[in-house]
Order: sequence, then structure tokens, then C-alpha cells
Amino acid sequence: MLDARQIDHALIESATALSQSVLFRWAADVDQQARFPHESVTALRDAGLFGYGVPEIYGGLGGNLQTFWRVAAALGAGCLSTALIWAMHCQQAAILANHAAQSYPDVLAEIANRGALVASVTTERGKGGHLFTADAPLIPDGDGLRLSRFAPVVSYGGEADYFLITARAGEDAPPNDVRLVLATPADGSITPAGDWQVMGMRGTRSGAMQFDLHLSYDRVLDVPFRLIALQSMVPVGHLGWAGAWYGAAKGAVDRCVRQLRGSARQHSRKLTSELFTHRLARLRVSLDLMEAMLNQTADRLDSYRQQDAPPEQYEDITHNIALNNLKVAVSELAFTVVEGLVETVGFAQGYVQEPQIGIERVFRDLRSAALMYSNDRLLEANGKLMIAEHTAMGALWQRKA
Repeated sequence: MLDARQIDHALIESATALSQSVLFRWAADVDQQARFPHESVTALRDAGLFGYGVPEIYGGLGGNLQTFWRVAAALGAGCLSTALIWAMHCQQAAILANHAAQSYPDVLAEIANRGALVASVTTERGKGGHLFTADAPLIPDGDGLRLSRFAPVVSYGGEADYFLITARAGEDAPPNDVRLVLATPADGSITPAGDWQVMGMRGTRSGAMQFDLHLSYDRVLDVPFRLIALQSMVPVGHLGWAGAWYGAAKGAVDRCVRQLRGSARQHSRKLTSELFTHRLARLRVSLDLMEAMLNQTADRLDSYRQQDAPPEQYEDITHNIALNNLKVAVSELAFTVVEGLVETVGFAQGYVQEPQIGIERVFRDLRSAALMYSNDRLLEANGKLMIAEHTAMGALWQRKA
């Protein structure tokens, strides 16, 4: 069995093979039809990849974050929509595994053995996706709780078997008294509330949904939501997103370079151009910077897990600034790489719908990266944290949204 920080190269190779043989094959059709990537998700499910992060005792693959982001990158090279579905599902599975395994062993076993999908529901009208507040309250109703909640964005909600939903603790509770609840389609009415016709990321099917649920009290996770967010939701989410974005950008560059190598005579002028090779080298600089940030962040988080770090370590201001910076930097750099690739290869290759390379599709997909949990929001938070960093004001961050 691998230790907590050992990279599972065999799993990464398996994910890479699936990405090349299945995910990339269907990526253009998924994008054109704006449909869920059934073929790719089925391939990942058959390979057991939706059990990543679920402890082996429940039938899962276990795993660490160094391997996690590399698998996300491998999948992102083939189809970014599929990679993000996988990464976001793993984020939710990690929450259950890290904070509620004893409460929901059957759910973890179903995730591991059947590949049941778990979706995240954190967005609300008016507050967006802000994690540390909730509007819709849990209301006592008979022997359980009632929750009526609209979510503007729920990725792959129409395909999910389970939902982890943020809610206000009660009608009289303040917005920052957040609870996380586990729900299924059998718990009431879960209905689509809008279509998903967008510029990119069309395969994630992240449309609006209306939830009208009746839940038993044991569906409320009994761990403070802030702890869940800081230990699992934010770090696993940022690593998974960033890994997939990096993989998408690297995949586009690699496919372009392979095509140029394969037709060197046709592109001889380009390959001997100093401007072309200079621009290509610049793209590699950005790719290497992203990889270094991902590697450093995953190493730090795996170290925390291995040491069974106390909650205070996850509260550390410098650590949280770095996590936010990972998301901001990779979301911007990945898009810049593909934008630069369009400039580098020119109009005929970079601006057309060319299925063999897919630059145009990846360009549109990566434009969403900075908007997914807005970079402006993270930068605003980091600015405030920097003012408090290494000062007595840092205590204000403790237990505060």
C-alpha cells in the first residue's frame, strides 16, 4: 500500500490512457451538443476512478493529493468537462471520507463500488458561491427537517446520486451558521430550473436547480462546516480544479507540438523561426510554474494529513493565502497559455475548430477558470488576510468567515 505522500504512477498512467482513448475522442461532440459526457464518465466509473479518495476499507482506492492532482491533469488533457466532474466529485467524496465516514459507510461503499456521483450545492441567489454563508434555512418539520433552496449553479446535478448542500442552521440562525446536509433525489423534489447554454465547459451541465426536501436529522453532518471547508472542501477543490486546468493547457500544447513534429516539412518555416520557438518556450515557462505550484501545495497538504495536523494549522493565514493563490494563478496562467498558443500557431491552426488539436475548445473552456469562484473574491480575501498576516490581528481570522 502506498504511504500518504507516495505518487501512484500506475494510476496516473491508467488515467492518461483513458484520457487519450476515450475522453479526447468524445470531447468535441460533448462540447458541440452541450451534453453530459456519458461515455467518458462510464469509462472512469468502470476503472474505479470515482472511488478515488474513498478509504480502501469501503472498497475505494484511498489515495493522496499528489496523485489526485496529477490524475486530474491527465483527464483534463483529454476533456476538461470530464476532468472537472471527476475532480468535483472527488472533493465531495473526500468530505464524506474525512468528516462523516462513520455516519455514512454505505454511501462511501456505493461511491467506491458503483461509482455513485456526489454533487456540490453551495450557490444561492444573492450570495453566489460564497462558502461560509448560507441563506436558505433548515426548518423543523415533523420528525425531520424541511429545506427549500434554489441554486443557480449545480455541476452535473441532473446526473448526481447524492448532493452535499449548504444551508443555514435555522430560521433564527445568522448567515454564517452553516450546516452541510446530505441529500438524494428520493428526499423530495429536485428539479432543473434552467438550461446550460454557455461559452465553454458545456459538458459539466452546471445549470440551476430547485431543491424542496424533507430530511432526517441524521443527514446533517455533525462536524463544524468551517472545519470541513478548511480541511477538505477548499484544498481538495482548488487542487482538483487547478490540476484539471493545467492538464487542459498542457494537453493543447502537447498536441500542437506533436502535430508540428509529425509534419515537420510542411511547417519547416515555422519550426526554424526564432519568434515561434521563443513564444513556444514562453508557454513552457508558464506550464512549469503551474506544475511547481501544484506540486508544492499538494506536498504541504499531504504532509498535514500524514502528521494529522490540528485544525489550527489549516486556519493558518499564510497557508490560506497560498491556497487561494494556487487557484488564482493557475486559472489565469492556463488560459494565458492557450491564448498564447493561438498566437503562436496562427490563424489557420489556432483559431479554427480543429478536432485533432482542439485549441479553440480548450480556449473557451479555460475562459471559465477565473470565473469559477471568482478570482476577484479570492484576491479581495487575500488582501485582507495579508493585512492581518503575522500580526495580532490574525486572531480575527479564527472562527470568522
